[in-house]
Amino acid sequence: MVIKEILAKIDYVDFTGNIDYKVNNITYNSKKADSKTIFAAIRGFKQDGHLFIDDAKKNGCKVILCEEIVQPEEGISYILVKNTRISMADVSFLLKKPNDNINIIGVTGTNGKTSITYLLKTIYDYNDKKSGVIGSMGVVIGDKRKPLDNTTPESPDLHDLINKMKSNKIDNCFMEVSSHSTELFRVNNLKFKVGIFTNLTEDHLILHKTMENYYQAKKKFFYQCDCCIINIDDDYGYRMYNELTSEGLNTISYSSVKKSDYIIEDIYINKEGSKFLLKTPGKAYQVNLKTPGLFSIFNNVGAIITANQEGIEIENCIEALEQYNGVEGRFEFIQTRLDCTIIVDFAHTPDGLERVMEAINQFATGRKVVLFGAQGERDKARRSKMGEVAGKYCDLVILTADNPVNEDPIEICKEIIRGVEKYHKNYIIIIDREEAVHYLIKNYCSNDTILLAGKSTEYYQMVKDEKIPYFEKEVALQAINEMEATLEK
Repeated sequence: MVIKEILAKIDYVDFTGNIDYKVNNITYNSKKADSKTIFAAIRGFKQDGHLFIDDAKKNGCKVILCEEIVQPEEGISYILVKNTRISMADVSFLLKKPNDNINIIGVTGTNGKTSITYLLKTIYDYNDKKSGVIGSMGVVIGDKRKPLDNTTPESPDLHDLINKMKSNKIDNCFMEVSSHSTELFRVNNLKFKVGIFTNLTEDHLILHKTMENYYQAKKKFFYQCDCCIINIDDDYGYRMYNELTSEGLNTISYSSVKKSDYIIEDIYINKEGSKFLLKTPGKAYQVNLKTPGLFSIFNNVGAIITANQEGIEIENCIEALEQYNGVEGRFEFIQTRLDCTIIVDFAHTPDGLERVMEAINQFATGRKVVLFGAQGERDKARRSKMGEVAGKYCDLVILTADNPVNEDPIEICKEIIRGVEKYHKNYIIIIDREEAVHYLIKNYCSNDTILLAGKSTEYYQMVKDEKIPYFEKEVALQAINEMEATLEK
């Protein structure tokens, strides 16, 4: 596409250079810039892309998208814009046409996004419909999964991933839509066949500052959706549903306590799974899941409604989900011969931790023990709140590191302790997370239910600017094997 064609379709402040120059790509990474690729100088949280314009030029880049021209140079074209992120998304959408020939379904909310995307993939796989996933566990294309740096990648990367799915004959993309992605314009221009809202609880307030801003960041996503599916048991979801409905958007509600389009009744939960009756506008269905917890029921219902809206019969959705053992790293039971229960989960917010602990309460017969930490350089207010949840539900709390980045993990743990101590003082601090997991499993008691919370399928610990390899499930299995071997002697 030549520059003048791009300029005709985007908002820009000024242009200098060759209006007939042809490009076919855009990037925010100066190392990937070349003679046919526009370099977008975006202002990040830690670095300003304008500082890397010279590097892009050295790599052969001839077109710069920027908010200020640092140093003009003959032979280089500059597109001056008000906001590089917005314009980068616009240009990338023009060049890559990601919406062509694929159905994109987005899931947003504080908790449950990952689970719903994988539940949808389970339903679609069962019904011989090809699909891919983009989210916090990485990108899944075919039988391959690759880690991602962000839950929702920057727009050029996101468009590339969607196009890669299309090149692999995949017709459906299930995507986690984070509040960062709406605030930072990563999903701008994309059209979603369905958007799903799970819930909203305190999180990401370093970026959003207030819960109202956080809510609005979630809400704006639904104006890009043909159909909006909303959990109205959540207070913010109830507000969202009413506001979007009054504005004329196509909305569908689900609930276990309020009048809604889809109603969840007769709930029964134990360690083996969950049972409930799903009442739809036309018929009632009995559903028997292998995964326990009220949160699991709501995630499954969100997936069922979505797939049904896209033409899959509810009976076929239920058949697929009733055979499914659950999403890796989301309330995942670790196999063991020890007389205790060990669960790995991604819970890393007060609400997420409480939902998991409420599920554990449904079946725990002995002590409830939790191991977790809190991330550095994230919302500090939630640390003591997570401590309160742990103290309220658990008999023993093991505090450890969870991506401390540049903060002192001991100080992070001390902030968590303030919440724990509102209930008891049965806590231990073991900063080395691997050591903490081994200690906990080595010293378990009969009938314990042990929750390893926060890391889930993350494959590293972030300490300062270094990603140190760490995978919780592997560490847990190693500790279990050692303990089983000891008991067999």
